[in-house]
Amino acid sequence: MRNRTVLGLVLMLFTVFTGWGANVPQSVEPDKEQMIKEVKALVDKLVQGCETANADEVLGVLANSPEFSYVVNRQYSTYPEFEKGLKGWFEMITGQKLIVENERFSFPFFNSVLYTADLGIVMSYKNGRTVITDRGRWLLLFKKTGTEWKLIHGSEFYIYKDAPKDAPATPPTP
Repeated sequence: MRNRTVLGLVLMLFTVFTGWGANVPQSVEPDKEQMIKEVKALVDKLVQGCETANADEVLGVLANSPEFSYVVNRQYSTYPEFEKGLKGWFEMITGQKLIVENERFSFPFFNSVLYTADLGIVMSYKNGRTVITDRGRWLLLFKKTGTEWKLIHGSEFYIYKDAPKDAPATPPTP
């Protein structure tokens, strides 16, 4: 008798909860166009900060969190390491020119956007040296926490080479 009562109670609860769950939307399609617009604004801010060697502008896009990581040509950095390296780098250069092409956005999770692009860079050093990169690749993962998007992972891969002395340095077309 006791088993029947427990089984009946379980079936009743199951019926109540499945009926309640039928009225709740199972998934909400994110507004991908809005997500792209918001993330693209952060990418533009990141590019601007890199071109003007403005560490505060670049760091404002990043998530200051243990979740953050960045890889440049196989060199891995946590947020504190990246911040220190970025500030040191920006002290050595007068600016950079970035060429970004073939931008793509994908949506691995409802609260994240994966951004990829081809990347070309010309770096102008304070000592007069100019370095260009061969065509590279940029991969950035943005995550929305609350109402704010932040970069939680980035990767960039390319090969550095000195710019020719007799020609103006322009980034290679990716």
